[in-house]
Amino acid sequence: MKEVVVLGGGFAGLRACRLLAKSKLDINITLVNNNDYHYDATALHTVSAGTSAPEQITMKIENCISPKVNFIKDTVTNIDHDNKVVSLENNGQIKFDYLFNALGFESETFGTPGADQYGLQIWNMKSGIQNIQKIEDNLKEYRKSKDKSYLSFAVIGGGFTGIELLGEIAYQLPKWAKECDCDTNDFTITCIAPSCIPMFDKKLVDFALDYLHSKGVKFIIDKDAKAKEITADGVYYGEDNKFVPAKTTFWTTGVKGNDIIKEAGYDQKRNRVVVNDTMALDTYPDEYLIGDVSAVMDKENNRPYPTTGQISIQEASIAVANLKARLNNTKKVPFSYKSLGTVCSLGPTMGIAELPLGKKTMKLKGHKVALLKHLVRMNTAFEIAGAKSAIQN
Repeated sequence: MKEVVVLGGGFAGLRACRLLAKSKLDINITLVNNNDYHYDATALHTVSAGTSAPEQITMKIENCISPKVNFIKDTVTNIDHDNKVVSLENNGQIKFDYLFNALGFESETFGTPGADQYGLQIWNMKSGIQNIQKIEDNLKEYRKSKDKSYLSFAVIGGGFTGIELLGEIAYQLPKWAKECDCDTNDFTITCIAPSCIPMFDKKLVDFALDYLHSKGVKFIIDKDAKAKEITADGVYYGEDNKFVPAKTTFWTTGVKGNDIIKEAGYDQKRNRVVVNDTMALDTYPDEYLIGDVSAVMDKENNRPYPTTGQISIQEASIAVANLKARLNNTKKVPFSYKSLGTVCSLGPTMGIAELPLGKKTMKLKGHKVALLKHLVRMNTAFEIAGAKSAIQN
């Protein structure tokens, strides 16, 4: 019996576990994750803004995996490729014949001064809980002092996370204003970014920005609008160091793979490793890298595909299919990305979306996209954990 070890209980790791358990291969499966729960990483911004409670975006690992999967709650400290051993913080070492590395992502600050100290980052459940606590602390300070600086927000970055976060913050303003006995106009929300959600059609982007602007969000969008320094009181940006006051600053400009990737000696860039089209490595053919630690090259532009939940699930599916092919001595399955569409929420009741429709793209905007976003989350839960967990979530 071969030992298969899966590292990480995110989208990719749980999808791999589900398919491995159903594979009928003669294998022993072990999942290692540093928490006993899975969280929907694409919804962490809702916890950060307080529109979702942590339990609304989490599922117990034990409810997500088959009884055929052995679960170890622990933190990975090293991977020894030559001896095929994974070292854990509390449970010693475990050996593997085949490894599915899905250790996930961390926030990337690019060395920007003050970003780690004062920039609120969104990359795990702990950060999400700390972020809403920071907001609540500032609202409490305002109620005591009536100093409007405590009602100032800045969001650095105009990608998916930044725009979706702005939607959640804007949605919360009436509630926060009532709690603080002030007007929504007393709040200031500023987004600073070189561009905003460039993956969308311009008309949809304009709709999103107009909608958020109508809710009180100010946008500073310029190719030179890059944060230079974050302080306790705001953000310096641009070549001439302009200043935006903000007691609450979110940093949403980028992510990198788990730091274990670099420490374990993989050939990596920002802790992402280029894999071949079977999701394995030429240097370590018994290791499959999936999710945010992998880089799958788009042959059309010779750039890695962006890291998303749907691509992580597809990577896991292909990796398991290729392990089956290898053990059954059948033909390997090359990775081919098929986008299921792109949905961006603008708060709990609004959004924009682009969905494939044959050779065309269907563009959606408005309240109906909020329902679509919910359906996407349910489908993702089904893909990684099955129908029962999806319904319970």
